[in-house]
Amino acid sequence: MAGDRAVVRHAACAVKLNGEWFASTAKPLPIPDASALHWQAGPALATARLIPHEGGVVIECELNNPGEAPLTFNGWRPIVINGGESALRVGDEPWRASVLINGYQSWDYAGIHPLDEAITEGDRKPTATSWWTAAISDGEAMFVAQVLRASRFATVFRWHYHRDEHAGGTLPTDIPMFIAEQHGSPLSEPEQRSGLPQELRLELGPQTGLVSDPILLLYGDDGTATLRKALTAAGHAAGARSFPTVPRGWCSWYHLGLAVTEGDITRHAAFLAKRMPELVKTSANGFRPVIQLDDGWMPRWQRWGDWVANEFFAAGLHALATRVHRHRLEVGIWLAPFHVAADSKLAEAHPDWLLKGNDGAPLVDPRLSRAYHILDPTHPRAQRFLDDLFRSLRRDGFSYFKLDFLYGAAYEAGRHDPEVTGTQALRAGLKRIFDAVNPPGKPEKSFVLACGAPMMPVVGLVHGARTGGDVGIPQIEDGKATAPQLGFPLILSMARNQAARLFLDRSLFAVDVDVAMAASPQLTPDEARVMITIAALSGGIFMLGDDLETLPADRLALVRNPNVLGLVGGPAAEPVHLFSAPQREAHDHWFAFTQELPPLWVRRETDGGAIVAVYNWSDAQRPYRLNFAEATGAGGTFAVTDLWSTRRGGRARGVRTDTLRLTLPPHSVQLLKMKPAAALARP
Repeated sequence: MAGDRAVVRHAACAVKLNGEWFASTAKPLPIPDASALHWQAGPALATARLIPHEGGVVIECELNNPGEAPLTFNGWRPIVINGGESALRVGDEPWRASVLINGYQSWDYAGIHPLDEAITEGDRKPTATSWWTAAISDGEAMFVAQVLRASRFATVFRWHYHRDEHAGGTLPTDIPMFIAEQHGSPLSEPEQRSGLPQELRLELGPQTGLVSDPILLLYGDDGTATLRKALTAAGHAAGARSFPTVPRGWCSWYHLGLAVTEGDITRHAAFLAKRMPELVKTSANGFRPVIQLDDGWMPRWQRWGDWVANEFFAAGLHALATRVHRHRLEVGIWLAPFHVAADSKLAEAHPDWLLKGNDGAPLVDPRLSRAYHILDPTHPRAQRFLDDLFRSLRRDGFSYFKLDFLYGAAYEAGRHDPEVTGTQALRAGLKRIFDAVNPPGKPEKSFVLACGAPMMPVVGLVHGARTGGDVGIPQIEDGKATAPQLGFPLILSMARNQAARLFLDRSLFAVDVDVAMAASPQLTPDEARVMITIAALSGGIFMLGDDLETLPADRLALVRNPNVLGLVGGPAAEPVHLFSAPQREAHDHWFAFTQELPPLWVRRETDGGAIVAVYNWSDAQRPYRLNFAEATGAGGTFAVTDLWSTRRGGRARGVRTDTLRLTLPPHSVQLLKMKPAAALARP
């Protein structure tokens, strides 16, 4: 209930055992506790408990096998709204509502779609599913379903609403289907997207039981604050970690790719230390800017699993870290800790450490064009391998760890411990790594970043996580790095995922939107400003990706702008009217280049002012009228400053009242600071 409104009506729960679903509505059992629902699930007993929490309710299910024979558990449906008398009601006009589509892992699509499938354009309908988080908003009211902890299962939400699938002459006000399912983690698909959840086959022995992962239901009329509240609750429940500073620095991947050498790393350390004082500012806890060595340092080409330095790092990793430290910088390193190249020495020597497919042979990751197996995090010797590897890297001097392709460890496959789900296995492996670089009981001095990672299962085991796909593609010719592939379409994808996932920042972890670049001629100056602005206002990690030594002077000035760099690490800017700009084309791939993104993004300041970014995502020049009430929450008179000016502190654009007219070239941004005039008059 929300006031006198019934948001959820006649919902049920269900559990799948031995290949058959058992719904709570089929055989409910009488009990005195009004906050719990018991039902007979074949030979087992199931319970769903409703627990008040954060102004909403948490649903948690439990299964018990009281018999003498084992059962096979396949999955949960903690929430079932599917026709008949059951319904979900969000506002009075659901045909105007929008929904959050959240992908399973870092690189998957995240965006806003229309709830009503009748208004979606294109031949292929959007997948009406969202992993971990579901949010439906009609512009005023919002309904959120949020898994609080992903400790064992992969949670996906499914729904259906079509205005024409309704008898009678009025538009339907109820959403007839909304289902939450908890199964095994999905396998990836070759076209770089996550597949469907895998059905589990967990043995439930006699006199034993298991519980679902808890799901929070919230309803509010405070806009996206309801979504932020749900994710904050999830962070608390899952033990989200924070780090005393938001890292900033430089990453080798996007310009140098696999051709990176020891010389590339050391020259960029010297460049950052000498030429970029705006970035090199030691934070309060002493964690300095990072020089991050990405993929390419292991035996070529990409023989993941054999984590030893190749001939282009002849002095070794410890010597490299020492040279970076001499410039008073942190040094970071990239690994795909659970992926093992089929031609690696590790795969040849220890095939028993690898996940097995249905045929008993080592599983091959279907996502990649080259054969990679997956390390089994439940195998005791594989665990010791991870311990030794990461302790050694920490001793070598690395204090920033980018852990990539983490989704693989969560695959449902044959593993050493058959009672562990993929989600559990991923978490077990991540905990070994985290404890190796941040020994329990001591201050956490190493930053751990997850990439290619399921969003919820990594919470509490990392400090930061990528929330979008790669924003560029490095190029190699004859073993040497050449100009990377970049372009505004990838910036659109970067912005789209950041808009949909900005609420994860500080709630679950520090977000990582990927690097900022200013490469010429791939990006125009305006496009580079857009990319840098998105990263600076993300609230999260800020890494540069160009070869800084070869960057033209005018482009280097963009990545050095002190007014923009001063915004790094603050709260994330939020698009105004996010749910009012749904993507109408029926695509849910990272390479869906929508221009239907909100133009106005705002970071509110404590003095009543704001940092305002006004974007033109389109291919044509556009006028824009900035309404101060939308930007700051109130109209009035403000001093406006252009922060993309090269002048320190920005260029004053005068004192304006209520509105400001702007003209935006295609693919551009205006970055403004608005300060209340009353604050200027104070002594």
